[in-house]
Amino acid sequence: MVDLGFSLYPERHAFAKSQHYIKLLHQYGAKRLFMSLLQVAPDDYQTLETYAQVIAYAKGLGIRVIADISPGFIKQAGWSECLMEKAHAFGIGGIRLDEALPLETIVALTKNPFGLKIELNMSSGKQLLTDLLATDADMTAIIGCHNFYPHEFTGLSVQYFKEISQFYHRHGIETAAFITAKSANEGPWQVSEGLPTIEAYRHFPIDSQVELVKATGMIDTVILSNQFISEEELAKCVQALARNVMTIKVRPLVTLTEVEEKIITYPHQYRGDVSDYVIRSTMPRVVYAKESLPAREQSKCVKRGSVIIDNNRYTRYKGELQIALRDFTVSDKANVVAEIKEESLDLLADLAPWQNFSLLVEKD
Repeated sequence: MVDLGFSLYPERHAFAKSQHYIKLLHQYGAKRLFMSLLQVAPDDYQTLETYAQVIAYAKGLGIRVIADISPGFIKQAGWSECLMEKAHAFGIGGIRLDEALPLETIVALTKNPFGLKIELNMSSGKQLLTDLLATDADMTAIIGCHNFYPHEFTGLSVQYFKEISQFYHRHGIETAAFITAKSANEGPWQVSEGLPTIEAYRHFPIDSQVELVKATGMIDTVILSNQFISEEELAKCVQALARNVMTIKVRPLVTLTEVEEKIITYPHQYRGDVSDYVIRSTMPRVVYAKESLPAREQSKCVKRGSVIIDNNRYTRYKGELQIALRDFTVSDKANVVAEIKEESLDLLADLAPWQNFSLLVEKD
């Protein structure tokens, strides 16, 4: 189960608005709150008091608060001495090191008596965690969270995201990553072109972002990076988090017959004898063996993500559903009925043999 987190930047709003937002997210099951102190002047006592109010309210609802800090903030705020005592007094449950502190300092911080977590910036690579693993640090105090990227085209590549996340996950470190809401447009900085961790997913629907991050199996919490998400979009996010099977969105390429639609929406399982060309779901050919699936006169060229159903001409294979993994040409015994939508296409890389999955028909 992947948990839900959210972000709040309360300095430009009345406390009542932040309070209402926290309550809404809590009602939808959010378990952690990300706050950034990077953009707050350490001598802006009014803003810091607002943050303290927000943190206290969230904690009262059982929400864990992690605050992003930097060496500059620590020094200017006078937190250099007794850092964890000051962080504990501020009410937060952990500090996120946007920039790393000296290794020996981090090791000492992991042994704090307050149970505060030290969150590493996962997006900066493997080296810091590698170094910590070679020390006597209390690794139970270490968690990790990726960055978000306000500037378009600067977010992480999918490959790099998976590489780093796998490294943290393999070492038993709790992980988190950011997703971005279309209905929310505020972050900590003036530039806000979405705030995702992964660049390729910046403009995807929020439920698709959730599905893609979940599918990696390497992230424990997805955090809404921008405020204030609409309740409608929040509900879609939570619904995607709650699904127990991978859900892949498809777009019909033809006017589907009733039987074709039933086959597409049937509960699928990726057959275990793996092909380079297709993902096979064979149970529909058993369930719909007596149904007619007339051959379609159409182009038989398929590409990665094409959805294929074998027609009447394939006799014993009739009704089998396949998803193409590469470009090739099928025979007239197969109908090309749909294609996976762009925002779901990357899910094919994480779909494993014998895994259950479902196809969701979305008509543009």
